[in-house]
Amino acid sequence: MTTLAAWVSVDSRRPSACYLVSDSRISWPTGSAWDSAQKLFISSRFPDIFGYCGDVQFPTLALRQILDRIDEGLLFPTNALAIERNQRIAEELRSAYNDYPAHRSEESTIVHFARDGEGHEATFNFWRIDWSSAFPIRSTRIDLPMSSVLGVTLGSGWRVLIDRNEEWKNAQGRTARGVFGSFCEAISSGEDPRSGGPPQLVGLYPRGVGKLFGLIIDGQRYLAGAAVSDDANVDQFEWRNNLFERMDPRTMVRLDGAQPQPRPKMRAKP
Repeated sequence: MTTLAAWVSVDSRRPSACYLVSDSRISWPTGSAWDSAQKLFISSRFPDIFGYCGDVQFPTLALRQILDRIDEGLLFPTNALAIERNQRIAEELRSAYNDYPAHRSEESTIVHFARDGEGHEATFNFWRIDWSSAFPIRSTRIDLPMSSVLGVTLGSGWRVLIDRNEEWKNAQGRTARGVFGSFCEAISSGEDPRSGGPPQLVGLYPRGVGKLFGLIIDGQRYLAGAAVSDDANVDQFEWRNNLFERMDPRTMVRLDGAQPQPRPKMRAKP
C-alpha cells in the first residue's frame, strides 16, 4: 500500500503553499517489496501536483500518460481554470479505466492540488479522485484547512502518521515542518510494514509550476524515491532533510544561513 499525506502552509490566515508527501514502497502479497517507486508527480507546464495510493499499476501508467499530454498542451488550453483541469483529468482517467482489465477491489485514490492565478491573486484547490472495482472514478473537492495542519492522510500507514503527527503538534504546535518531520518518523518507525523506503515530497507555491524536492535522508540523496548519484546535476533542485531544513546537496549539511529546525522535545508518554 503506502502512506500518503497532503497539507497546506498557512500565512496570514490564507494558504501560502501546498505539499504532498509519500513513502516509496511497493509491496506484493508474496511479502517482497521495492522501495524506489515514484508516487508523486508534477506538471512541468501547469500548477498541478499529484500523488496516489492503493493500486500501483493503473495510476502509475495512466497518470504518467495524462501528464505527458498535459505538458505537450494536448488536454486543455493555457488559460484553463483549476476546476476545468481537474474535470478533464478525471475524464481521461475514466476513459483509461474503462479499458483497463485489472480492476482491483480495494479503493484507490489520486490526490490533486491545483492553483488559479499567481502571487497575491493565487488561490489553491484540492481534490481527491477515488475508484475501485465497486464504483467508477469520481472526483471530490476538499476544503483547504485554514491552519498549517495535516489535511488528508491515506494508505495503510495513515494511523501511524496520525499518532506521530499528534506528538509533534503537542510539542511544537501546528507547523508545516512538523507535518513533514512526523511523516519521516512514521515511515522510518517500520510500524506499517507496507510503507517504507525514502520519503518523497512535492510542493505548490503562489508562483510557478509545482516543485519536486530532493531529500537528504541518513546521508543519502533521494529524488522521487530513487537514490541520486554523486555525479548528478543536483543544483537544479531544492533539497531538504527529515526536519524540513534547507540542505546543501553536495556537502549534505544545512545550507549557510538556513534556519535550523530542531526536532521538538516530545512529552513523555504516561
